[in-house]
Amino acid sequence: MSFKTFVFCNRKHSSIAAYENLINILKERGHEVLDEYSEDSDLLICIGGDGTFLSFTHKCGFPSAPILGINTGHLGFFQESSTYDLETTISDIENGKYKLQNIKPVRARIVTRDREFIRVGINEIVVRGTYSHSSHYSVSIDETKIQDFSGDGILVATAVGSTAYNYSLGGSLVSPDLDVLQLTPIAPMNTNAYRSFKSSILLPASDTVTIRGTGRSTGGTALISFDGRTHEFNNVEYIEISQSEHEIHLIRQESYDYWNKLSNKLL
Repeated sequence: MSFKTFVFCNRKHSSIAAYENLINILKERGHEVLDEYSEDSDLLICIGGDGTFLSFTHKCGFPSAPILGINTGHLGFFQESSTYDLETTISDIENGKYKLQNIKPVRARIVTRDREFIRVGINEIVVRGTYSHSSHYSVSIDETKIQDFSGDGILVATAVGSTAYNYSLGGSLVSPDLDVLQLTPIAPMNTNAYRSFKSSILLPASDTVTIRGTGRSTGGTALISFDGRTHEFNNVEYIEISQSEHEIHLIRQESYDYWNKLSNKLL
């Protein structure tokens, strides 16, 4: 069985070498290699590290076709193959010897005085004020206010994003099999004047987090980061964060073990 394949790689020498080798393997095995991304693709292959994978999925608009990651980066949480076993990997895919990990991104709806915007992140959405001072927010979960927060900002991560910026902030590591979101504070203030939550909150992915500026942060500027990309929004009234309707399908080997990968790469 042949399939239409689009292969993307970063500009590292090792990635380019792997790309050229892989293209030859695919053509020799009778597969069609596309010159550019198409929604008709049967298989997408991304060569690089986690940053390359995130960039690729954003550029393709969170594609529905299965994605194979080939690691030429450092951690490689999204990657499932190395440059040394490309032919075996392609053979396994041809024979259906793999499983799919389904990833649901997180979505931010930013409502300003004049309009609204949508931003999506596979790992996380981060809400901050300007970098010159702390921000003050009212934080609600499904319309129930849980706290007035003061600090540098708030992160809402997916389960797969728990190992990214969330982990650096002291957030919990979460199995990707759990359908949850994680709300993690960034440099919360705890003084006589301000009492902010200090630990992460795990909540069902069906819940919606609403963040609204209070005090000097009311109707102000918000910096919204999604997978490391940051956009600035002015006159922000509130931000709603919930699970996205998109779904990414990541190819994993039949022997894939999340905890083994986590132990080898992070712990």
